[in-house]
Amino acid sequence: MPALPQVQLQAILGQLDQALYNHEQWTKGLVRALVARLPADVTDLRPDAHQRCRFGQWIESGEAEPLRQHPTFVALAQSHEQMHRQAAGMLRRGEEGLPVSAEEFDQFGNSLDRVRLEIQSLRRELSETLQNRDVLTGARNRVSLLSDLREQHALVRRGVQSCGLVMFDLDHFKKVNDQYGHLAGDAVLVATVSCVQARLRPYDRIYRYGGEEFLITLPGSDLPTAIATTDRLRVAVAEQADSAVTATRPRQVTASFGVTLLDGSATVEECIDRADRAMYAAKSGGRNRVECWSAEPASPEQGAKPA
Repeated sequence: MPALPQVQLQAILGQLDQALYNHEQWTKGLVRALVARLPADVTDLRPDAHQRCRFGQWIESGEAEPLRQHPTFVALAQSHEQMHRQAAGMLRRGEEGLPVSAEEFDQFGNSLDRVRLEIQSLRRELSETLQNRDVLTGARNRVSLLSDLREQHALVRRGVQSCGLVMFDLDHFKKVNDQYGHLAGDAVLVATVSCVQARLRPYDRIYRYGGEEFLITLPGSDLPTAIATTDRLRVAVAEQADSAVTATRPRQVTASFGVTLLDGSATVEECIDRADRAMYAAKSGGRNRVECWSAEPASPEQGAKPA
């Protein structure tokens, strides 16, 4: 599911519910016309009928644009178009005074069932995404964190792929809240997540781990790649430009990053702890920097040996 703000996800869910209602109303009208042998709606006979019904208008609308590349949405649009072609064929036979065969009606019924199933699947995905998103920032929350990481961990253990694990924390964030207020602090969190998310791949994930602390997974990344990616994120966060900077808003926020890999010989919790210790090493090393976890002993003040 694309990374969208919670408000936009809620809006799309509402639009999908309305679209589903419109679709059911269209289906009732179609069946009524076939059974009672009423004149067909000329719109339903057009080649582009799937784009002209109210459900189709939503599919083609800008409101559905964020879902345009999602596999379930693509399958839904294709099934919807096929269903309309079959409906038009039955209506034309009715217009010509010919009976609709049981085979034709069954094919239409199968397409109708697929459309309903795909609508419900899309709705469920949206609902689950909404449930697993942090209300403020739109990052994933901790509800699914461990289960998601265990899925990645299983791939690592089987040698399918490596996975980078990054923990980062905004530097001196308490001062931001104390000096500028919590609304400004919230704005910084939202802007930071947006900045990071824009530079991640579609299958990378960012979680709000707690407060101003976040965790990122980088599937398919080895350690050098994860470090290089993380340093690009560090620079991007530090260079965030805020055109609305005023005396009541912070001019710059930096972050400290800790990097490790999901290790098949360690538990998921141990890997998270490694990223966390590397992050604290970055803070103790001066902040606004990236450190990598090392298995070598480190002092409590360091938390982990810098890479």
